[in-house]
Amino acid sequence: MSLLTHVLACLFGMGSWVTICGLWVELPLIVPQVPEGWYLPSYLSVLIQVANIGPLFVTLMHRFQPGKLNEVAVIYVIVSFGMLASLLLGFFWKETVMVQGVQRSVPLLLLTFFISIVDCTSSVTFLPFMMQLKPEYLTTYYIGEGLSGLVPAIVALIQGVGVMHCVNGTQNLNLNEAAQLQGRNESVEPLDYLVPLYLPAKFSAEAFFFFLAAMVLVC
Repeated sequence: MSLLTHVLACLFGMGSWVTICGLWVELPLIVPQVPEGWYLPSYLSVLIQVANIGPLFVTLMHRFQPGKLNEVAVIYVIVSFGMLASLLLGFFWKETVMVQGVQRSVPLLLLTFFISIVDCTSSVTFLPFMMQLKPEYLTTYYIGEGLSGLVPAIVALIQGVGVMHCVNGTQNLNLNEAAQLQGRNESVEPLDYLVPLYLPAKFSAEAFFFFLAAMVLVC
């Protein structure tokens, strides 16, 4: 029974930050397919910080309404919510909405915000729950929390995220633009350079998000 409890504590810890960690390692596949491009990581960083309203709410409840907040119920709610958001992310992460004449990945950003609330809130709900158990299980929980970043990273490596090789390209280079401005005819010579060619992943980002939803369900 002790070994089973250790395994469950480890799985419980893995569910704490697995979705956000998984989203970060999947960015090389997501970024080329969304209108935000490489501005997306900055947007995600802001959303994750704003999502700290979840832990703030829990902290304020403990401060001003001690004993009123049922942490077990909160854990069930945020785990269910995180699994649902991860599942929806697999279906809608590529969808865009027109905002002031510009295409934006509103579903991706909204679902990321909801997932961030879940993961941030887990930091102030999972640990107090684990403290009700024997101290040795707390160490196992921390191991699982560390694996919440390692496991998605290993899966992303197997998936082949960001794998590329370089191919030759050519670019026309004007040897003397100033002379052209003065009306002279200058020769334009090709310049060889390398272009990164990203290889297709072994499985899609959708499948990866479904894997994250399964990870949350297991916890």
